[in-house]
Amino acid sequence: MGMEIFFSTNSHLHMNNLFTKLAGLGLVATVLLSSCEKDEDKVVVSPGTSSALTASSSSAVLTQADAAKTAMTYSWSPTSYGYQAAVTYTLQFDKKGGDFSAPVEVVAGNATSKALTGAELNNVLLQLKLTPGVASEISVRLKSSIGPAANMAYSAASALMVTPYSDFVVYPQIFVPGDYQGWAPDKAPYLASASSNQKYEGYINLPAATATFKFTPARNWDNDYGDDGSNTGKLAAKGKDITITGAGYYRFNVDIASMKYTYTKTAWAVIGSATPGGWNTETPMTYDATKGTWSVTLPLVAGDFKFRANNAYDIDMGDNEPDGKPDYKGKDIKGPGAGTYTIVLDLSKGEGNYSYSVNK
Repeated sequence: MGMEIFFSTNSHLHMNNLFTKLAGLGLVATVLLSSCEKDEDKVVVSPGTSSALTASSSSAVLTQADAAKTAMTYSWSPTSYGYQAAVTYTLQFDKKGGDFSAPVEVVAGNATSKALTGAELNNVLLQLKLTPGVASEISVRLKSSIGPAANMAYSAASALMVTPYSDFVVYPQIFVPGDYQGWAPDKAPYLASASSNQKYEGYINLPAATATFKFTPARNWDNDYGDDGSNTGKLAAKGKDITITGAGYYRFNVDIASMKYTYTKTAWAVIGSATPGGWNTETPMTYDATKGTWSVTLPLVAGDFKFRANNAYDIDMGDNEPDGKPDYKGKDIKGPGAGTYTIVLDLSKGEGNYSYSVNK
């Protein structure tokens, strides 16, 4: 059974009278002991004071070749909460102008620094939906926490100029050696199967008026495929050389499960409300054989655009995510706004690794 006693601050008389009454109940000793006990020490949590966030560099251009190397290191002094506390630190990333309401976070634990590899930082940037190959500014800040949300502290945001890369995924491949490249399977371009289902796709430039080639599942001639002799798109193991007439940039589709192949000559363009011709007139792109990319420099206005081949929508690409990787029949790509831009389309790395960029 508990008892709460509230003391008046008027005089000692009231206290003495109270003790007299309590003595008859045998409680005075308890009250005296309680009144003589020292108040228990209390921990007072002060609002956290977060230190400034220091970066090893103000910019970073990321490449897949350096993905395993350290790209950026952040450091800071311990956050003070008025007593020795177990603090958890988290780096928060947001686009320039963002309010960190939905940041991408990287937990650093109780350390006072965090090194990010190129792959780790690139993953953050792709989660922020930044376009690969394009320099963009982001904001970074430090979140300190000792538990409840009320005890979180944040550093001032710092700016970082970064250029992400488009992740290259190694899918199953089939190679296309031919006379156009010296019949060398070890150096031949390839098609890829993004679904790993023995259906391969890719684009290859054939510069000569006539090109002859075959397909190989490895970079050797141990098990090659050619035409079955009917010239109707049917494959046969150790079949005849396949011949294409007409120089150009070809889309190849090979289905090993059904032993069939197709190819389509393509020329690419951009079209949309953001482009000079609107949705009625496309703007042709130019192929660069050295880089293996299609590009065009043109004035854009606010609006959207898509890529399409052969002045038709039979083969067109948008971007569903968007993530800088075009999708067949994908959603219209939101343009960057008014200005002169170079748009680059790269279809050289096989299905699943197609990419594009828009640079001012």
